[in-house]
Amino acid sequence: MNTKTLLAAAGLVAAIALAGAANADGLPRNWPLPAKDLEKRLSHDNFTIVKSESAGGGVTGASKMTLQFDDGTKIKTKWKAVPEKKMDGWNNCPRKEIATYEIQRWFLDDDNFAVPTTVARSIPMQSYKAVRPGAEPTLAGGNCEVGVFAAWLSDVTAPKDFYDHKRFASDPLYARYLSDFNVLTYLVDHRDGRAGNFLLSTVAGDPRVYAIDNGISFQPFPWNFLVPNWNKMRVPWVRRETVDRLRRVTAADEARLGIVAELAIDQSGVYQDVEPGRNLDPDKGARAAGGHIQFGLTAKEIRKAEGRRVELLREVDSGKLAVH
Repeated sequence: MNTKTLLAAAGLVAAIALAGAANADGLPRNWPLPAKDLEKRLSHDNFTIVKSESAGGGVTGASKMTLQFDDGTKIKTKWKAVPEKKMDGWNNCPRKEIATYEIQRWFLDDDNFAVPTTVARSIPMQSYKAVRPGAEPTLAGGNCEVGVFAAWLSDVTAPKDFYDHKRFASDPLYARYLSDFNVLTYLVDHRDGRAGNFLLSTVAGDPRVYAIDNGISFQPFPWNFLVPNWNKMRVPWVRRETVDRLRRVTAADEARLGIVAELAIDQSGVYQDVEPGRNLDPDKGARAAGGHIQFGLTAKEIRKAEGRRVELLREVDSGKLAVH
């Protein structure tokens, strides 16, 4: 190995180590708050909707909502109400959005997440009708709209050429982030690669990449076949740490995907986040019974995700997929 190659390899190792560290403020600059804090606030804490507007493109009716919490903290979020009745749909699939957020925990730490914090929540009708006057409760007997909140990222862009091959070869941080991103999209069988679903940080020296719309995944049908999708490994290598952590995924880790969120109705008819209980129906992804709502992957979808994890490791072990 010549001196130039050795220096390049050393630079890659140093850059990957730097990428694993938190920024001075303890989180990626694109995030409003650390992931655990966001999960608590968006799942449980009281808030007031101070602004609501269209989130832009897409056909699922997503909104950009600014929430103000009791302590005065304001957070910008994306809100997407669940489909009526079934609470599930081919292009508005809240359970798959949350499941993708959870699967990244298999190999990523909080400060390197590739999917912004995504949680199930309900909004009381009195508050919801202030921004959606004609809205009706999601379920009969309830007094709320059920949906999903996701953290709104800042200092990001949606480049037309999301995968910059030259930059991947020359920028170790960009390569590290894109590689982990691709591992995640591969595991969840992501099949909606249209522009706008993936974001790139504009923060100088910290080129993180994010998947912000993950509903068309986990063996979806139909899917967007008119664009380059990310359900295949498109990058030439994966990180050693990522591989090692994927080897340590357990059956219990996979089983938890059966219930990625559970809500229970309270005395006012509003569904509140609770600890998951018994799976009401492993063959359904969105379930409602006895005053409880569950979102999760079906048993078949969990087996599929596990199969993709095993296949990725097989590609590594055979040498078909390089490891750095």
